[in-house]
Amino acid sequence: MHISVRLIGNNVVNSSDICIIDSNDALLQNWKCRTRNSGMEYLRSSAGYHLDIGEDSLRSFSSREDMAGMGNKLIKNAGKKNKRKRKKPQKQKKDQYFSTDYERPRLDFFNEHCDSVISKYSLDQIHIKGIVEKIIPFHDFVEVHVSFKDSEKEKLIYRANQIVLALGNDEPSYVEWVEETDIKNGFVRHLLDTSDGHNNARILNDDKSSIAIVGGGITAAHKALELSRKEFTKRRTIHLISRHPLKEQQFDTHQHWMIDKAASKRSKDGGGYGLPERQVKFQNCKCWKERRSIISNERKSGTVTPAVNRGKDGLKYAIEKGDIEWHQSDIVQKTYIHEDNVISKIELTLSSGEKIQADQVLLATGFGKSLPGGELIQDMIKSGLDVSEFCGYPIIDNNLNWGNHIYVAGALAELELGPSARNIAGARLAAERIVGAFL
Repeated sequence: MHISVRLIGNNVVNSSDICIIDSNDALLQNWKCRTRNSGMEYLRSSAGYHLDIGEDSLRSFSSREDMAGMGNKLIKNAGKKNKRKRKKPQKQKKDQYFSTDYERPRLDFFNEHCDSVISKYSLDQIHIKGIVEKIIPFHDFVEVHVSFKDSEKEKLIYRANQIVLALGNDEPSYVEWVEETDIKNGFVRHLLDTSDGHNNARILNDDKSSIAIVGGGITAAHKALELSRKEFTKRRTIHLISRHPLKEQQFDTHQHWMIDKAASKRSKDGGGYGLPERQVKFQNCKCWKERRSIISNERKSGTVTPAVNRGKDGLKYAIEKGDIEWHQSDIVQKTYIHEDNVISKIELTLSSGEKIQADQVLLATGFGKSLPGGELIQDMIKSGLDVSEFCGYPIIDNNLNWGNHIYVAGALAELELGPSARNIAGARLAAERIVGAFL
């Protein structure tokens, strides 16, 4: 979405000459579903990372929201007698829309801003609700074969001068002991799975249920805290199971990996160092194996922020109070508990020797580590596009070009962008490079 905004907003293409092919009914549907499922309240990234062009767009949007709220209040109070009242101190804007640490946006406010960006650039008008089945690069153009969920609609072949592959991450990672029947019957649900049937799986909200959350990162922490804050939580058991201890990390990669060219220029113009040393060394490295090693070492997965762990009513204190039962252990066995010949619970045997009975298991085990895109990308690789022999990821140029007329973003671009390629900062870095190729 952000790349489309940059291409249109920087006059690289007209709106009539670009389309976004996404099989969902609405743009950002997966993002909104996953963040809602996780129980996230505030984003991990700060206010400068969003989907509009200007760095201060999200901050400016908060001012407009304040003005809109004030206008609604004036309309509501119009015609009422003017009574002298002692003014209550106004809540600070930052407290309303941003966290007090690192100015991280509140999720619902961030999503409102995303919706405003869609409207601003009319992105919903260029959204094609289809599934890309095949991509064939030719000398002068690229063929994109698209099918549709509605079987009555014929398949289409688009001919594009350029295409951008922004496919996101691999599929959600399921632990080995999970069976399809566990998912189908609603006993196990992956918080990041948005596929049909999984997205609508039940989360138990009765006051006597026992829920086990598997994972030790920020998604698991968000969900455990959300469930522990429910009104009836004192009568419900919430287990949090992780194979490693809680690890604090403000961001999932060092901030130096998130600095774009515009920010580095401001730094240099102001007497700073410009592009951070981490990025300079990465760009100067010509060995794909070493680049992959840098990415692996610099990406801090399975961590929680200090605010989530030790902030007000944080995870650490919920565990100490007993609102959440913490288990640092592996799951070595799963069995079923039957009542009247019907499965009623799942019993998890831990490597510590403990046995946990749960009405439902929620997985917060992240995404897989494979190359995203499945057969679509594998077919493109078989056609002769270059990939690293060490990890199978695309070998691309400085502008993220992968062969004739094909550009990549997200995970597919990480051998060029580095460890932040998969997050919002990475989307902005990718857009900057791709747009730069046409200016």
